[in-house]
Amino acid sequence: MPLLTAQRASDRDAASLDRLCSEASKSVPLWSHRRERFNPGAWISARTPLVVVVDGTSAIGFGVALSDNVPLGASKCAEALVYVTPANRRRGGARAAMSELLSVARTMGLWKMIAYSLADDPAARPLLDRADFRAVGTLVKHQQIDGAWRDVVLHERLVMAARKSLPSISDL
Repeated sequence: MPLLTAQRASDRDAASLDRLCSEASKSVPLWSHRRERFNPGAWISARTPLVVVVDGTSAIGFGVALSDNVPLGASKCAEALVYVTPANRRRGGARAAMSELLSVARTMGLWKMIAYSLADDPAARPLLDRADFRAVGTLVKHQQIDGAWRDVVLHERLVMAARKSLPSISDL
């Protein structure tokens, strides 16, 4: 089975992205609680860093860097979100999406990406670690999902850095 590839999204991907975003917002626990609904048409129009994961000619995932949920509204900073359909997971699609998303974000001048994961998510945390994100803190009992309070981990990555983000010297 060939590895999946990721490429910069364009207008021709809008319908596929609408379908994928609808599916993702229903199936990813953290995303189903977002205040803002996903709007890939607006992302494309606004030239938001956005990539689509393809298997041949079929779109089966996406990655996007959104600036609207960044703590303190930090400029040049965005939240990374990556989704691959359940039937296509464990084939390299999420890794391809994150790699291409970081590349697109770099060319668009972003300097930092953040990401959130459930503390007990067996796929998200290793993906973020492989993409050189570092965990910077845990929000304890932060999100109620299916009646249980869950911890959420905050991750960051300096986009321009070639390696994992390190604490500032003043933090040591």
